[in-house]
Amino acid sequence: MFGEQTKRGKKFGGKAENLSLLVANGIPVPEAQVISTESFTEFKRTGQIGQELILTLEKVRQNFGGKIALRSSATCEDGDRLSMSGVFETFYLDEDHSIEDCLHKIYEQAQSQTVQDYLALHDLSGEQVEMAVVVQKLIEPDVAGVIYTGVEGNLLIQYASGFGSNLVDGVVEGASIVYSPNEDKLIKSKNSDLLKISSEKLRELATLASKICKIFPNSAQDIEFAIEGDNIHILQARTLTAEADGFDLEMSETEIVNYIKEQIRQIVDKEKAELGTTNVILSDSNFSELLPHPKEMDFGVFAHIFTGRNGQAGAIQLGRKQMGYPLGEESVGYMDYVGGKPYFSIAKDAHTFYAGFPATKDEYTQTFVEEYLASINEHPERGEYPEMGLYVQDPSLEELVNRFGEVAGQQYFQVYLNFKETMKKQAELFLPEYLLNQKSAIDSFIVHHEAIDFSQLTTEELGKQAMEILEHLRTVSCVQFVKSARLGFYFSQRLQTLLKDNFGFNEDEVTSMFAKLNQGLDDSEITNANLKIAQSSSLDEALEVGKRLVGHYSTGEMLEIRHPRLKDDEVALGQYVGGIFSSGSQYVQEFERQKSDRQEVEIKLKERLVGNTEVSGEFTRVLEASQTYMSLRETVKYQFVKEYAILRDILVELANKLEMPAEDIFSLYPEEILDLVQNPTHFPALIAERQERFGKYSLLDLPSVIRESDIDLIGEAESSEQIANLELLGKFLAGGKALAEAIIVNLEDFETVEAAREVLLFYRNQALPIVLVASQMNLSHDPLIVQADGLVIENAGLVSHGAQRARELGRGAIGGIKAKKLKTGERVSFNPSLKKIIKNS
Repeated sequence: MFGEQTKRGKKFGGKAENLSLLVANGIPVPEAQVISTESFTEFKRTGQIGQELILTLEKVRQNFGGKIALRSSATCEDGDRLSMSGVFETFYLDEDHSIEDCLHKIYEQAQSQTVQDYLALHDLSGEQVEMAVVVQKLIEPDVAGVIYTGVEGNLLIQYASGFGSNLVDGVVEGASIVYSPNEDKLIKSKNSDLLKISSEKLRELATLASKICKIFPNSAQDIEFAIEGDNIHILQARTLTAEADGFDLEMSETEIVNYIKEQIRQIVDKEKAELGTTNVILSDSNFSELLPHPKEMDFGVFAHIFTGRNGQAGAIQLGRKQMGYPLGEESVGYMDYVGGKPYFSIAKDAHTFYAGFPATKDEYTQTFVEEYLASINEHPERGEYPEMGLYVQDPSLEELVNRFGEVAGQQYFQVYLNFKETMKKQAELFLPEYLLNQKSAIDSFIVHHEAIDFSQLTTEELGKQAMEILEHLRTVSCVQFVKSARLGFYFSQRLQTLLKDNFGFNEDEVTSMFAKLNQGLDDSEITNANLKIAQSSSLDEALEVGKRLVGHYSTGEMLEIRHPRLKDDEVALGQYVGGIFSSGSQYVQEFERQKSDRQEVEIKLKERLVGNTEVSGEFTRVLEASQTYMSLRETVKYQFVKEYAILRDILVELANKLEMPAEDIFSLYPEEILDLVQNPTHFPALIAERQERFGKYSLLDLPSVIRESDIDLIGEAESSEQIANLELLGKFLAGGKALAEAIIVNLEDFETVEAAREVLLFYRNQALPIVLVASQMNLSHDPLIVQADGLVIENAGLVSHGAQRARELGRGAIGGIKAKKLKTGERVSFNPSLKKIIKNS
């Protein structure tokens, strides 16, 4: 391969001889041919490259599959004193590139003033340089990088996707890990989530590095590698001539921003390749209400269960397919964890609403999906809860004919009518099926697992139990939630269309009327539990009722699994129960008032339809379905959160048995659990890296909707004028009293809910109207909501859980205003009907 071996510097140069030694010792090096220094000598004399050599190299290129890499191998390069790393360029050639032109460039570079100046710094003369060239079969790697051996006794591995030249030339930062082969342990890491190397490949790299160090025993090594598929190739090895100790893998705020930008660009590139859309838009508006400050496990559990992850369908895909949606792979895995937030792809999310028209999913992408993307690009706010107003779900015949022409429009409208009939049957059948069969089966599964003593299980058994709970949530419990929620959202959209088309309401009036029709709903397990606590005869009885009925509630955000449950925190349970119980009759009376007001509105609307039998019947049926399933989704959520509590108990016990802090396990993704059990020493560095990033995510203010044009703007500070804006306009969530003067209590300003509650009660005792502000609100906030007069919920839409709680508790609510713009103690006027807050200067 390398021909006759001679002394270093006389014929082949440093790189070629090093490669020859690697091959002789069984190291996997790509096939290669060497052009000796004699060709360079001839080039210096004549300025020409012999055509015989070019023809020979063309044959070599063909023998190597048509693609080669030309690497310098100068006599002054890759020596014990001087590596000259990065001084000479490497060329990657396919059949369209001229070998002769690239050789010219290498030879000319060897004589350049830049090289002359570089050598002079090291007391060497450019006249001494002779240049050989290694012609190597081109490896087109998935991952490539560099290994530095002997770095504080460990390996420092830096790598990036694609060719390693991007890394060594500083085009990309790539990822870095410090690995101890002796302990089989990751010591430190940076950016490793952007590009992962498996435990097996890490050990293979360490084994190869060890072998290379034995070939060159007197010095630490700088080793370039490439991973192509399942194969590792060593591209070159040389003496590490520069000290690599004292490296810093800490991440600055700027590096965090760059990490997020690179992550988003990867998401964009992947989605365009998969769907063929012209642009990509991400939104966090739906899921940030449920996961306002998620860590990796919080996000990963939710994504695994609901949206699908790593190519596996989630409950959303499974449930909707059972309902008649003809979903494909386009809709799987449409959430990503970006900057500490749960962003979803608009295009992939839209595919979960594909109901069979137009005829193919590709045509759906090219028509409806591209239209949605274009609309949000122009009006970013339309990316917030796009299923409520943007996505076409209830089309008219005229609309479809205008879009697709007479023939196709008629055909697609019939498809929609068939789908509409399917949804009608689903609404009739799902509730009895759930109550008679599914609910009891799920309850039995929960009771069985609540009885298990997890402290008696091995780590392997705990890992399997965690996977069993996850799979039950993904394929059973949350499929029921998805169905109830889809029916609730679908008929809510239909209801709003009927309100607009048959009553002459404008957009704001439709929103307000819809909110009134969905307040004070019966048969929600969540509301029923609170009513039972409020109606208890004593606080002790209320605590017993609370522990039994809401002990599985989170002390923090309900679907962020890292937070302890009320059953595990007597103080938190007491605060929750005490808040509801102390409101007592007020809580019950408020619910009954909301219910009465709703029923009165229903009667008035139905009276307006007397004489129009067809519309009246349709309105009544759609209204009942909307109310039934908006309420049922709360009941199903109440049930599946019990499985969340069991899963959390398993994860905490697993962390305990692995002798790691309990909070550390929540910096992993669920798919890493089984690997953690098998390779626990590989995770502390990754956990530390993620925790460092998480701690700095709060420094950033990412937009709710991210368009491609927004990526470069991420990290730019918001002006003080924007933050201090006196008039804040949001969106309507729930009707309630307008307050001429009220005082702000912002939950984001407090470390604990109890601290916020103390301040809230302080203001309440002064008879001051209170506007409660938070990035999101969930079940655990009910005791605070009862004490407030109005709500501002940053991450919430009309059909969000937070908005539903506001309506059920009779509190006016505004959404879409950033919580950070309102500080505890500020005086404001609050008008939910006008969707406006004005700071009193």
